[in-house]
Amino acid sequence: MKVLGIVGSMRNEGNTGQLVEAVLSAVKEAKPRMRTQTVHLSELEIGPCQGCYEVCAKTPYKCVVKDDFPGLIQKMEEADGLVIGSPLYFPVPSRLVAVCERLVCLAYFHDLRHHKGAHLLEDKPCALVAATGGTDPWDVFQYLFQFAVSLRMTPLTVKRYPYYGVAGRGDLAQDEERPLEGAQELGRLLAEEVEG
Repeated sequence: MKVLGIVGSMRNEGNTGQLVEAVLSAVKEAKPRMRTQTVHLSELEIGPCQGCYEVCAKTPYKCVVKDDFPGLIQKMEEADGLVIGSPLYFPVPSRLVAVCERLVCLAYFHDLRHHKGAHLLEDKPCALVAATGGTDPWDVFQYLFQFAVSLRMTPLTVKRYPYYGVAGRGDLAQDEERPLEGAQELGRLLAEEVEG
């Protein structure tokens, strides 16, 4: 079993990456046999949807744009669970927006034209994390939650603010919301969901 962490930040060592890694660490601690992998979108070339509908409208989950997107889709499909992390931009970084819009477009045409089999990520448990500087994380979580639900993933919720996942700001070890503790809780929950 495998959990894939996706860091949507352009800063690999920033708070988003630290929170994603904290969740993955908790997954490994809870279920030592579970494998984890991290993908940094900052290291991939992923462009926006071209709106061409040349391939995706005809062949499920195939895209005509030549970049790193197919490799990311393959990793997401092979994973048994996902951790998706983003800093607060407006509302998330453009590379993560490109991933979201292209995946949602592919899912749309899967529904519209094919209606065969499950969606690529259907029922896959998904943990969400956000790094927000000094502001409220709701915009990030709203965006990521809608993305996950539109792809029929199962976003996990926790019993602490902000409920849709874990958010941190500034020095994570000093943050009064205790995001590193929340990441541990979220990681354990994700490990249980993945193992089923």
